[in-house]
Amino acid sequence: MIRCEACGTAVPNYDVVNYGSIDGGYRQLCSQCFNAEVASAMGREHFENCRFDQVVISDCAGEAHEFHFGTQLLGSMVAVDAFELKRGEPAGYQFQILGDPDQDVLALLGQLVERMRRTLSVKHLVESEHGLQIADQTVRARIKWDETQDGRIPLLVIDGREVSWEEFGRMLMTFEGWQFRMEIRDRSEEIGSNGRRSP
Repeated sequence: MIRCEACGTAVPNYDVVNYGSIDGGYRQLCSQCFNAEVASAMGREHFENCRFDQVVISDCAGEAHEFHFGTQLLGSMVAVDAFELKRGEPAGYQFQILGDPDQDVLALLGQLVERMRRTLSVKHLVESEHGLQIADQTVRARIKWDETQDGRIPLLVIDGREVSWEEFGRMLMTFEGWQFRMEIRDRSEEIGSNGRRSP
């Protein structure tokens, strides 16, 4: 837990933003105080600084996933993040949606939850007698820093689980001789079932 330097509230480290500048120094603020300061600096005092309760969503295998939410005002846009916690840190499935600060944040949350439901309705990996395998011919993943490799090669998060680059390479060898296309997308974008960005 870290104590916010504005309101004094002790909050988890994932709810803290280092806010300031090199010249003026930095303060550790909780997301509520950070949003209030950005809103004041941007003349957006009417910005609705929302906190959302956790939501539990089951994936297509019936496994329950508890999501926590965070909202940050980033000047000309607002970001709503959803994430699972493992050992007190964001991990597993993680989502983000961006919107206009004047937009109803609750409506933005609704769009994000629908995106989460669509994503959890599909499994990209299956267990087999040979270990994890690619379920179909499409895989969607998030790229993560692999501490065991000092960041030299990535760690992937597929279906909310961490998959090493070596393990993913072993799965790809099932398709030896085939071709593939890799597309990199911002974390706030949804990639549809056809591999294209969804609206």
